[in-house]
Amino acid sequence: MEALSITLRLDGKDKKFVTPDHITGLLFRKAAKITDDFESQDSERLFTDEQIEFVCNTFGQKFTPDEFEEGIDARIAGRTIFAAAQYVLGNIADATALLSSGEISNGEEPGE
Repeated sequence: MEALSITLRLDGKDKKFVTPDHITGLLFRKAAKITDDFESQDSERLFTDEQIEFVCNTFGQKFTPDEFEEGIDARIAGRTIFAAAQYVLGNIADATALLSSGEISNGEEPGE
C-alpha cells in the first residue's frame, strides 16, 4: 500500500514522517468519525485532541500530539487530519491530493 507522508517542523528543522506499512483496523472506525466531524462543518468538532491523537496513531506514534500541534503549519492542520482519515479509509489518492495541494513553501500558499 502506498504510504502517506507529512512534514513537521521540529526543533527548527523540517522532518518528514511516513505512515507505517500496516494500519490497524481499530483506526478505521475512528477515521469514519473524523470524516463525519469534518463534513459536519461544526467548528467544535474540528481539530480535537482525539483527532490529533488519531494522526499520531496513523503515523505509528513517531511523534507526540504536542509535536504535531507545534510542528504542523496551521494553514494545513485541518487538511492534514482529514487526509489522514481519508488514507485510513482507503481513499489514498484523495489523501495524497489533499496534502500535495496544501504544500507550503516560503510561507506562501501555492499560487500566491
